Amino acid sequence: MKTFNLDHVNRLSKGKRSGANIGSRSVGHYLRPHERSLYEKSLKKGYLEITTKHRDNLWHIWEKACIAQGWQSFILVKEAAEKQASLYIDGKLEGEYELDFAKQYVQQKAKHNFSSVR
Repeated sequence: MKTFNLDHVNRLSKGKRSGANIGSRSVGHYLRPHERSLYEKSLKKGYLEITTKHRDNLWHIWEKACIAQGWQSFILVKEAAEKQASLYIDGKLEGEYELDFAKQYVQQKAKHNFSSVR
């Protein structure tokens, strides 16, 4: 497995060469400004929270950032109209939950990301 760090992922998210050969031209990684702010908030929370309308680029960058940090990848996909959410852990569907419960559940699980780093 290739070793890379968060700086490599950040360069990739800006459309630049990562310097670690982790990107692929066939997979989108470039983040738009509003996506970048979501990504940066997610780094602080330890999990990515998106809607079904977001582009896959944010998902791809988040997975690479988690690998670089040595974190488990937690992605909460909200379906606001139905007040439902799907939780993905390391790319696999963990389950579909009521939105409020899902947020509490992922917050508890994401605490592990920070405790494993420190």
